Amino acid sequence: MAVKGLIAAFAGALLALGGSGALAAEFTIRGSHSESTESPLHKGWQVFESYVESASGGRIEVTVSPAGQLGSIKDAMEQAKLGAIEMAQGDEQTLDSFYKPMMVLATPYLFANDEEGRAFLDSDFFMEVREKMAKQSGLRLLAASSYGFRCFTNNVKPIRSAADMEGVRMRVPPSPMSLAMVQAMGGSPTPVPWEELYGAMQSGVVDGQENPVGVVLDYSFFQVQKYLTLDNHQLGFNTLMIGEQFFQSLPPDLRVIVVTGAQMAAATEYGERNYQARVSAVDQLRAQGMEVYAPTQEELETFRTATREPIQAYLKQELDPAYVDAVYGEVAAIRQKLTESVSQ
Repeated sequence: MAVKGLIAAFAGALLALGGSGALAAEFTIRGSHSESTESPLHKGWQVFESYVESASGGRIEVTVSPAGQLGSIKDAMEQAKLGAIEMAQGDEQTLDSFYKPMMVLATPYLFANDEEGRAFLDSDFFMEVREKMAKQSGLRLLAASSYGFRCFTNNVKPIRSAADMEGVRMRVPPSPMSLAMVQAMGGSPTPVPWEELYGAMQSGVVDGQENPVGVVLDYSFFQVQKYLTLDNHQLGFNTLMIGEQFFQSLPPDLRVIVVTGAQMAAATEYGERNYQARVSAVDQLRAQGMEVYAPTQEELETFRTATREPIQAYLKQELDPAYVDAVYGEVAAIRQKLTESVSQ
């Protein structure tokens, strides 16, 4: 009877610890992002959750809130900074609100392809920028993934070169850089809130817009837009951000696990996004009746030439000119290195 009593007492103790006998996690990571549970971004966050909980042996518990349940991207980043949650999605349009030098990530025609963008994010140069952001803003960028290049669509005519933008009323987000980009090509940049964009295209308030091809497909813009130009003017980034105070509170071994999990999440999103941007979404848009045009290298150069000086002038008004020059120099060095690696 004494033995049975001890067994019963032990079983009761296990139930009190949660039913399975598992001890409570030492740390909890509450994360937020803005996209649906079907998106490549969410799949990446699921990989993060699975890896971190497993690799930490249950010392870290991860809870992910998708679809903007905790607020907008900017709202969630602010919560992570203040410690209300631990992690949040960031992107190239919001990072500069917390650390202004991150503005360069939204520079039109800065990167010629995804590989240049990924190499820049992993460079020693940008690692220093990330460390400075962590110290000065209270937010640390753990990993980043390209979600595709933004491209132009419109209802007026095929846009094959910068000159074809003349007179086109192009919707842009409320970004001075986007305004300068379209204006430099002779277009008419028209800021329209995202929520009103479809209606503005449908009613003719604007002739076109610019977004990654996956967005054009997902939001059925093909119903109100005829022409798609794969000019790839701005590389979009989703980033996994963590509150710096929380990150530093983790033991070194758990920091490594969190960083590794974030890198795995970014790689997961990138793989699916890249296929979508290059193959599946483009094919589906053609099937829906859109005319898709891929400019030649000579035609792409007209876009770059038209926007280079106005964009650099704007950046140098907002940031240290030496820093802007260093960014362009770093990208040029990366481009040269990638070219040499292919030719060998």
